[in-house]
Amino acid sequence: TSLPEEEKVILMYSMAGVGALGWGLSPHVRCASLLVVPKMVGKEGRLFVLGYLLAAIYEGPVSNLRHNLAEAARSLGCTVELQVNNSREAWRVSTAPLRAVIRDLLVSGLNAESRNVTLAFHELDEQVTSEEGYEATAEEARALRGRAGPGTPIPDTQKMYELKTRLRCAREWGSQGPGVGGPGASNVSGGPGF
Repeated sequence: TSLPEEEKVILMYSMAGVGALGWGLSPHVRCASLLVVPKMVGKEGRLFVLGYLLAAIYEGPVSNLRHNLAEAARSLGCTVELQVNNSREAWRVSTAPLRAVIRDLLVSGLNAESRNVTLAFHELDEQVTSEEGYEATAEEARALRGRAGPGTPIPDTQKMYELKTRLRCAREWGSQGPGVGGPGASNVSGGPGF
């Protein structure tokens, strides 16, 4: 860590003051400081200079390289995340028309199926609600309307269909003559036996 500029100035003045006092008052300080120059030329001096150079290299270019590698890694992470987001968005945009077509096909298919079911039951519904093929007597009309007795519920569609079919069959059998297939005849011919 580097010192703030004010502390560096204070430290420099302090060292200069100590050195000046030492040089002025002590022969030992003068002797030691003069012997530093030949020591720097020897083995220990070269190691000191080499250590100082390595510290300066680590503080300068190596620190810069470390910072640049961290920034490059962060940049690669951002680039990958951006590509993932762009790919997701491109996929969503490119498949939107296909999803709309499939949704329309499903809706139209369901509508077509419901129309087919409605048409299939339309003929049956017409037969159930039709009055064609017989003339109901007053008693039969009351039975059809569900008013055969007090509190009798209105019959559901299936019961109305069965009753109308019985009445039609009874009219048809009655018009063929006795013994051919009337209501009391046995069901040998495979006709409806109610």
